Amino acid sequence: MPKRGRLIVFLGPVGVGKSTVIKGLANELRARGFRVSTTFIKAFHGPSYLLWILVTRLLGLRTGWLAPWYVIPRSGRLKLVKVLTLLSAYIDAFISIPLKLVKVLMLRALGFYVLSEDYMHSALIDYAHSYIASGLRGWVYKLPLSIINLLLSKYSPDNVVILDAGDDVLRERWRLRNYGDPQLHYVRLQRVVLMSMISDGEVINTDGLNIIDEVKLIMARVISDHVDSKI
Repeated sequence: MPKRGRLIVFLGPVGVGKSTVIKGLANELRARGFRVSTTFIKAFHGPSYLLWILVTRLLGLRTGWLAPWYVIPRSGRLKLVKVLTLLSAYIDAFISIPLKLVKVLMLRALGFYVLSEDYMHSALIDYAHSYIASGLRGWVYKLPLSIINLLLSKYSPDNVVILDAGDDVLRERWRLRNYGDPQLHYVRLQRVVLMSMISDGEVINTDGLNIIDEVKLIMARVISDHVDSKI
C-alpha cells in the first residue's frame, strides 16, 4: 500500500507566479524521488470558460488579453452577464470541481504530491465578488456557493501556500506579461479575504525573490519533514 500523498494548494493574486513556482517545485520533488501531479481548481475555467468564450464569439466581441467575463460586462449586456455567471457557478459546483476533486483524491491516495494552482477558496471569492458586482441575490445563486463551501470544508488541503507581492511589483508583472486589467482593487480584496479564511497557511512574499529562492523556501517551510522521511 503506497504512503498517502499530500495536496498542496497555492493561492494568491494573478501574476504572482503560482504556476511558475508549481513547475519549479514539481521538478525539485521529482528529482528527490517523489511522484507529483499538478492541477488547478478555479472559477470560470474548464466548461465555464468555454461557455463565456463561445458567447463572446457569437456576439463578435474581441477579448484581446482580457478574460471574457471582463469583456461582456463592458459591452453593456448586464442581464446576459447574470445568466452566464449563474450557469458558470452551477457548472463549477456540480460538475467541474467535483470531477477535479475525484482525480485529486485518487492521486493523493496513490501517494502522489498534488500541487494545485488555486483551490475552492479562490472560486468562492471570485463568485462572491461577481455576485456583488452584478447585484445577484437569492437562494438560486447561493446554492452553488454553498456546495463549493461544503466541498472545501470536507476536502481541505494538507498545506496552503499563499504567494503575495506588493502592488507595484504586481503591476509591473502584469505589464510585462500583457495581462491587461487584473483589477487591483479586487486583488486587494482577495488578499484580505484569503488571510481571514486561512489561519494556518504559509505566506511567502515574493518581492525580490527568484523562482529558485521561492522553491527553497517552500521546501524548507512546507515539505522538509516529508523530504527527510523519504530520504
